[in-house]
Amino acid sequence: MRSSIDAMLPRPRQARRQSLTALGEAPDRVSAEFRKRVRVDLAAQDWYARFDEDSLRWFRERGVRMSDLLLGHLDTTRAVGRDQLIAQAETLGREYGVEARRHGLSLGEGTQAFLFFRARFMSEIANVARRRGLASEQAALLFEEADRALDRVILALIAGHQST
Repeated sequence: MRSSIDAMLPRPRQARRQSLTALGEAPDRVSAEFRKRVRVDLAAQDWYARFDEDSLRWFRERGVRMSDLLLGHLDTTRAVGRDQLIAQAETLGREYGVEARRHGLSLGEGTQAFLFFRARFMSEIANVARRRGLASEQAALLFEEADRALDRVILALIAGHQST
């Protein structure tokens, strides 16, 4: 009898993760805010001074591409598209690890550098949730997706660093 009654009760709806665009947030805006936040804080990082201008340009170009891939991943609701974007971000993560080691950064320092960018990226995701007034369930889905994507990239960075 209880199962019959339970079957008639409304079930809580599972929130589906929406794309950034569907949430009303242009990925370009998030990217611009992220880059601005990074520029303000970057020079104070110990590891930053170890790179010459050519190396900084190399990392900067790939960093912009990486943030675009990660934001594209969050802006895509189709699994195939998300998988392709995160696979490309993982490839860049591996390249980052190889280059960090080539420039004399230890694995800990390379991880510290990645975490610097990760914190600012997640801060921008928090700003999206605030600006859009996302319900807690929708905000949690967005954070979880961003966190999983960044976890995959840092694991690729570690693998790249250890491969050389």
